[in-house]
Amino acid sequence: MTKVRPNGPGARPLAQLKRFRALEDILMGFSDGIDGARLQAGLTWAKIGRADWQRQDLISLFAAPWVAAQEEAGWEGNPTLQGEMELDEITAAALQLDPVEDFLDQVRAELAHARSKFPGDRIMTLAMAEEFGELVKAVLDEHSSAVRKEAVQTAAMAARVVLDGDASVDDWRAAKGLDPLTGRAGAVAPTPGVTLRHQDGRTGTFVSVEEDGRYRVRSLKGSGFWVFHPDDCRPAASELAPPKGSEAAHG
Repeated sequence: MTKVRPNGPGARPLAQLKRFRALEDILMGFSDGIDGARLQAGLTWAKIGRADWQRQDLISLFAAPWVAAQEEAGWEGNPTLQGEMELDEITAAALQLDPVEDFLDQVRAELAHARSKFPGDRIMTLAMAEEFGELVKAVLDEHSSAVRKEAVQTAAMAARVVLDGDASVDDWRAAKGLDPLTGRAGAVAPTPGVTLRHQDGRTGTFVSVEEDGRYRVRSLKGSGFWVFHPDDCRPAASELAPPKGSEAAHG
């Protein structure tokens, strides 16, 4: 038996989903008497969207609910014609392009290509900024096809920042008490003695990390301690250093 390989517009995930939902409706309510040939035809259709393959089995599959309606409720009509009409309607509707899904499909393809061609997790933020600049330039000076191309590449680069992270900014984020971009590890705790400022205005020096991940902080206004959630505080302005390689870092 030849293995069917999905390809073309009928294999788009959203189109497949629409067809599988239609198939599910039939099988959930009228599975009795649906033999293997019709089931195989239905699964192949749902997967690739070809209504001309095993067409008679497909029509018979879609006619099953109408046959049941005829036998059980006295429905008057032609189950075969009704089944064929519904098969063709759903097949056509599933192929209608969704602008959002079409764009996201292009982003997925670009993301896979970029990860394959340029693996790693360095200078992702810089690359994203470069792509955004090219997108703005295209919006102002180029045809819409170029704008779309740059938008896809910019979205793919933004996805890489979220999914792959950017090791070149990890130290900067850690100095501010922020977690790595990918969440691949817990937030890097500040150095003991670093001054932390809570978003409610309380300020103290970092002492240690509690068992639940929160920070134990010594108050600057007394001998007491506070417990800050890492997301609710950051080093005071005087503690922040610019990223390595910046002009500010070299004075």
